[in-house]
Amino acid sequence: MKYGLIYHFDTHNLGDDIQAYATEKFLPHVDYLIDREHIDSFYTETGEKVAAFLGGWYMHKPLNWPPSPFLKLLPISLHIATVEGKKILTLTDYGATWLKKFPRVGCRDKGTLRELKNAKVKNSYLSGSFALTIEPFADVDNHGKIILTDVTREVADFIKRRTLKDVVIVSHDNTRPLLPLSIVDAAKKNAKEEEIPTSHYPAVVDRTYRGSRYQGNWNFRHALVEELLKFYQGASLVVTSRLHAALPCLALGTPVLLIKDEADLANTKFSTYLTYLNYTTPEVLLAKNFDFDFDEPKANPGGHERFAKIIRPACEEFIASCENGEEEPKVDVETWLEAQKRNLRLKRILKMVAPGTEAINEKLVNPKLYNF
Repeated sequence: MKYGLIYHFDTHNLGDDIQAYATEKFLPHVDYLIDREHIDSFYTETGEKVAAFLGGWYMHKPLNWPPSPFLKLLPISLHIATVEGKKILTLTDYGATWLKKFPRVGCRDKGTLRELKNAKVKNSYLSGSFALTIEPFADVDNHGKIILTDVTREVADFIKRRTLKDVVIVSHDNTRPLLPLSIVDAAKKNAKEEEIPTSHYPAVVDRTYRGSRYQGNWNFRHALVEELLKFYQGASLVVTSRLHAALPCLALGTPVLLIKDEADLANTKFSTYLTYLNYTTPEVLLAKNFDFDFDEPKANPGGHERFAKIIRPACEEFIASCENGEEEPKVDVETWLEAQKRNLRLKRILKMVAPGTEAINEKLVNPKLYNF
């Protein structure tokens, strides 16, 4: 069977690539690259189906849901955005009904689980994040530095004054890339040259990486993530505001401190994992009301391994079914392409004349939702 890797072609957040990297580890091979934000428009010219893991954040472009019939999917580690009306568009009528056809739907966080239960997707459960399945590397430089990933200047200055160790500033934001040159150079050196094909309708979707400052094909981005994860593993401590810096550090065994505002910590995207993290708010830290030794940091609380024990066997069982099961029936490509032309026309009309039509509460509507 052919396999596809779903990832955000045009992301501005390296955390998206970290999730895709973790997902890719479960695939026997990658035959197609599939744009997460245009998952409805993927097809194969032969009509054959492609197996993939439906994990990560959905949907910045909710009109592009549900996924293409050319995909055989395992929905696991799924996050449905619950802001700006996106949840409404994604989980309305057929958007939710489509999920009900699966025996089980694994949710990345408690918020997504709640929303799916509210949408009567009774087969949903909490699976956790793919990032927690990343395994430690054998060839790592244990440099012992403190890494600060996307923290404020005030927090960075506060920590620098309280440690004798080297401090390295890192950012996952691709619009202002900030990674050690050694990581970028190693990624360039180790990235494979070959391209993996993709196929979407319309073909303009294939213009990948146009918004990313980390230029290159997926092989380069894969190598970049791997080098960054090794850098995290070799640190004595990682302090971050990014969930997908914190969760990989848990999996790698690196002490990590999550720093987020109180409102963010209350969001289920983060609160699902607080039991397994050392965490605080910027206000508490800067007020010196948080007891933490940056030179001898606390070990991670532990317990996060339970999620890997859920995800790993589910993925292995899915791959075994793809390898040993009956051949999937092919999709009628010509009929599907004709339907896609009609769908694209309707999306464009909706964007032009009725940007609020599909939202239950117009106050939640953001015109950016209708970019496709």
